[in-house]
Amino acid sequence: MARALAKALRTNRRQIATELIVREVKPRVTPANFGPVVIIFRGSNKLTLFDGPTVVQTFGVATGSSEYPTPLGNYSVATKQMNPWWIPPPDSDWAKDEEPVPPGPGNPLGTRWMGLTAPLVGIHGTPDAASIGYSRSHGCIRMRVPEAEWLFDRISVGTPVLIVSA
Repeated sequence: MARALAKALRTNRRQIATELIVREVKPRVTPANFGPVVIIFRGSNKLTLFDGPTVVQTFGVATGSSEYPTPLGNYSVATKQMNPWWIPPPDSDWAKDEEPVPPGPGNPLGTRWMGLTAPLVGIHGTPDAASIGYSRSHGCIRMRVPEAEWLFDRISVGTPVLIVSA
């Protein structure tokens, strides 16, 4: 076919008839099979759960402070825990004198932890509801406790999580 096309181009013919064979490639991901996706809008402190192209719910969240920003990128949920322990992050100046906190009142993770593939970053509840809407965390995504419980029940390990600057 390439030779026939090259020959036709060398002549002064205005019309060229040729047969073109193409292979149809079907998309692996379509609106029908596109599952839940979480998008975190770091700049506006919002978290939106999508089911395919449909917005399921949007929440206000707290994201990382300028000193400890929430990392941008494409991640996924790596672990889910109900009533988690809070363990001070290793090698962190801000938590060096802190002790682990068991589940219950006073636990900074609330009642749900959804750990991401981003190191030491997760989506979790917070007893500090006043931080929602601001950049006040140490990199995690904080939600009101009932909203974190709601999200926990609707996503799975492996759910994509995109963190964008908007």
